[in-house]
Amino acid sequence: MRLRSALLAASLLAAPAWPQGAEETPRVAGSEVPAPKRSKFVSPQYPADAQARGLRGIVILELIIDTSGKVASATVTRSVPPFDDAALVAARQWEYEVTRVDGKPVPVRLSVPITFTMPVPRVSKQEGIPELVQGVNPVFPEGAEQGGSVVAELTLEPSGQIAEIQFLTDESVYEKALMDALRTWRFAAGGGGTIAFRVEAQFVPGKPGKVDLRLAGLRQSETMVAATPEPAPSPAMAEGAPPAAPTPAPTPAPEPAAAPPSPAAPMPAPSASSSPPPEPAPVRSASNSMPSGPPAGATGPPPGQVVPPSGPPIEVLGPVSPPPAAAPPAPPPMPPVSAVRDVNLEMGVPDLTRGRRPVVPPLARMASATGTVDVRFAVDAAGASSVQEVAGPELLKEAARQAVMSWVFRRTSAERMHLVASFKYEAATASATVRKEE
Repeated sequence: MRLRSALLAASLLAAPAWPQGAEETPRVAGSEVPAPKRSKFVSPQYPADAQARGLRGIVILELIIDTSGKVASATVTRSVPPFDDAALVAARQWEYEVTRVDGKPVPVRLSVPITFTMPVPRVSKQEGIPELVQGVNPVFPEGAEQGGSVVAELTLEPSGQIAEIQFLTDESVYEKALMDALRTWRFAAGGGGTIAFRVEAQFVPGKPGKVDLRLAGLRQSETMVAATPEPAPSPAMAEGAPPAAPTPAPTPAPEPAAAPPSPAAPMPAPSASSSPPPEPAPVRSASNSMPSGPPAGATGPPPGQVVPPSGPPIEVLGPVSPPPAAAPPAPPPMPPVSAVRDVNLEMGVPDLTRGRRPVVPPLARMASATGTVDVRFAVDAAGASSVQEVAGPELLKEAARQAVMSWVFRRTSAERMHLVASFKYEAATASATVRKEE
């Protein structure tokens, strides 16, 4: 028995060491080693369902790059459900240049943000109509060989949400295509009051077919009740031509106090006959209400912490509609993203990728201490935070300071950024709002 134990001990001492690097911990890109350069890229596909609903979002992936430069594993650290699978499928096919330390290949942990976004439809519009900030372009119906036109009237709430859609034409195939797109549209918030205007969609056949959009006929809330229905589109528009410009009727002598025709409502040209003008087309209500919830695709940050993005950001664009004669202004910037629970970011603050969430310290909880703590801090080029000043109740100041010190932001520029975090501590809960220092 003793001899067997001695032989076993000797064999353990003589056994070769565990192969170096076999279970080596991956080096963190951006801090321990430089971010590796991607040598093979496969673009994520924009999900068809998300495209149809006008959804967008940012998915953050954590990749483990093995010693051969291939993606050994890919996990989602910030989830936007419609896009997770598309991001993972593409990322698992990427390849990177091998990272070496002292001449030896090492595995690397890399965090990559992937932005799924869709350009808003390009439209020409009458002055005074709010900007279109979200939505998709109508799709030319599959199998349709001839072009057509559809006119719908939108009633817009002050928030920019579409409250009602009424179709002024009867083109069932093209009407459905326009309706599917309008359900994803959202406009910039107005100054107050409800407005209405027309959406004129001209479906032009081709390979592929395209859709030209025009917004006109603006009516303000104070005149909408007394307004009369507008005439149906002229035959020229039904054949694919733009609406005719208003033509004044010839008169032998100046007429006193004659009101000029509204530029928003084109009038048919006068004819030689003395027949009365055609009756307006009947209005058919296609939808009495629109969803009143927030814009599609808005999701909150997931619980837990994430690795700060260390790889180059990736942007995935949905289909781009053909440009019209005049391109609209760029859409407003997307709000920053916080991956830390109970931390809200104001515009101009970079994305918060990891760190401690605000919590009430035990001593303050026992003493029922509440209040607000303001922390002034700076963020360097690597995204790390350094506290400069803390103001607030003594029992709460240290907890706020430690939370800020743990925060890491995603930076895209080298200059230092100065921020202020306002912590609100209540009896059992805590939250923080971060803004740029004035």
